[in-house]
Amino acid sequence: MSEYEVKAGLAELDTFDVVGVSIVTDNSKATEEINALWERFFKESVGQMIAHKRDDVIYAVYSNYEGDHEAPYRLTIGYRVEKLDVPEGMYSVRVEGGEYAVMSSAGEQPKALIETWEAIWSSDLPRKFNTDFEVYGPRFFEDGVHEVLVNIGIENEQN
Repeated sequence: MSEYEVKAGLAELDTFDVVGVSIVTDNSKATEEINALWERFFKESVGQMIAHKRDDVIYAVYSNYEGDHEAPYRLTIGYRVEKLDVPEGMYSVRVEGGEYAVMSSAGEQPKALIETWEAIWSSDLPRKFNTDFEVYGPRFFEDGVHEVLVNIGIENEQN
């Protein structure tokens, strides 16, 4: 759980796998499709079907970018796993290890999260467009907090 406690700044993260439900979308139709994916995630009780979950923290992983944030990408909502065992109808994604910019998005959701992503899109972060992810941990479910940690893969300036 200690990794969840990072609030904001830069973090060097190890590679890990997430298993869950997945779609390919783009920002022109993302709101409707992402809402439908979240509904499916909860309706199908995805967490109960995933073996080897590390914990009950939910991850939303953006991957397989076909360009920048305006091009199609894959979104997978699921759980970090200790061992890869993908149930039928689900998808696994490997979150690339490396440097991530970590931002806290707290308050009224999804408004705060949308505002965080809009700030990211208009920023000059040296994004990798490989894997980015949101973390929905215990503070997301606390009344009045609703914190989501947004992790953006960035180019290491030393390279």
